[in-house]
Order: sequence, then C-alpha cells, then structure tokens
Amino acid sequence: MRDIIIVLVSFLFVSSCIYKDERRVIASINEKELELSVVLDEMPNQIEDSAYFVEKFINNWIRKELLLSHAEMNINMDLFEFEKQIEDYRESLLIFAYQQEILNQNFDTMISSLEIQDYYNQFKDEFVSNENLFKGRFIVIDKLAPNLNFLNKWYKSQKETIFEDLEDYCQQFAKQYHIDDEKWMYFSIFNKRLPNFIKDEEYFLKNTKGVFFEDNLYRYYVFIKDYQIKGGVSPLSIERQKIKDLLLNKKKISFLNQFEDELYQNALAKKKIKIY
Repeated sequence: MRDIIIVLVSFLFVSSCIYKDERRVIASINEKELELSVVLDEMPNQIEDSAYFVEKFINNWIRKELLLSHAEMNINMDLFEFEKQIEDYRESLLIFAYQQEILNQNFDTMISSLEIQDYYNQFKDEFVSNENLFKGRFIVIDKLAPNLNFLNKWYKSQKETIFEDLEDYCQQFAKQYHIDDEKWMYFSIFNKRLPNFIKDEEYFLKNTKGVFFEDNLYRYYVFIKDYQIKGGVSPLSIERQKIKDLLLNKKKISFLNQFEDELYQNALAKKKIKIY
C-alpha cells in the first residue's frame, strides 16, 4: 500500500511540475481537500526525497483533520465562547508581533551603568544571595606540568609583580583556570569541579586561604581572597545583568505604553474615535 502511495504521490508531483497544475487535489477527508500547492509551499528548496516529503505531509494533514473534525463534533464547549477565545488569541498574537516590530525599529536598549548603580543602591536589601560567594583563584593543571614549584608559590600570592607570570603559566599549562581575584563568583561553580565535592562550603570558606587537591591526573589549586556567606546582600557585580534586564523590561513597558497613548491621542485629534 505504501509503495502505491509513493508512486501516486511521485506521479502527482511530476505531473504538476509539467502542467503547472498546483490546484490539483491530492488528498481529502470528509468535506476538506488538500491541494498540491499547499504542499509545494511548505517544501524546502533543497530536498533529496520530494516523494517522501509529500507522503509524510499528506499523512500528517489527514491525521490533523481527523482529530480536528472529531474535536468539533465532540467537544463540550459553547461554540461562541470557543470562537471568541480563538479570536482573542489571534488578536493578542497580532498585537504582540506588532509591538516587537516597533521595539526592533525604535527602541533604545541602552541601560547606563549609573542607572544600574542607582537601582542597586535603592533596592540593595532585596538582592539577597542564595549561594556562597568568593573572590579568589581556581587552577586545574596536569600533575606532570613543568615547574609546579613556581605555581605552588604563585597561586595564592598577592604581589602584583607575579600576576603576569601566573597568567602566562596558566595559559600554557592549565587545563582550566580563573585567576581574576577581584571578581565575585559563586563558589559552587568551582566546587563542582573539584575531585571531592566540599559539602560544608561555609566552613571551608571561613577556614581556608590556599589549598590544593589531587586526583590521578590533575592538581586543583584553590585560593580564597575574600568570601561572603549566603544570606547576605549580593554584590552589584553578581546582580548587574539581572538589574539590567529588569530595567530594560520596565523601559520597554513604558515605551509601549507611551506609543499606545500617542496612537490614542492621534486618533482623537483626527476624530477617528467615536464614543456613543
């Protein structure tokens, strides 16, 4: 049966290309018909097996129409209310698409550092950290890497003169590393990478300055310059992107409200609005 369908579909497809008969009906169910033009519109430009595509399209179309017809016959819902929901959904989609187009064309997405800082200062108490934070270094390196005795001294050194040497060494030999000890980070990011997971992060952060762990292949260096236990106010550097997204969303809402008000005022001025 499948072979017959493929042959039939192939014949219809080829003949339609020859005679340009895109209005040819290639399938029907109950009162509904599927024209070849609909299938051709959906067919990708580059396709290896056009017959298979058409066969699959017909199959999916028939199944969808069968479900739809049974739903229309059996669904226990007031038809007017159902159609109203569909219309409301259609209108919402159109409005949303138009709003996105307006935003893409005219909306300024710039949020300044000063705006972010001001918002953080105003609502600082709302930014509570749910994780332990630390400033420090994390280096994973092969145990056979050269000059590990240097790294044993450098990884926790606060001398500015060694930073370039440390960075150069890590670039050459480290499997992964983070050495920017001025940046607040979630400690959990690095804890997950250690050979043995640290269950009591709070105790570890409070009682550790510099330490390394080992497995069969690698050595894992951890240096704690500063830390903050969860429950405290989260630093601005951690919350910056969140605040930026929040301010951007507020700005979008304000922009769209203003645009809507302008449409309304213009319609009033041109006497397009009539309230009876």
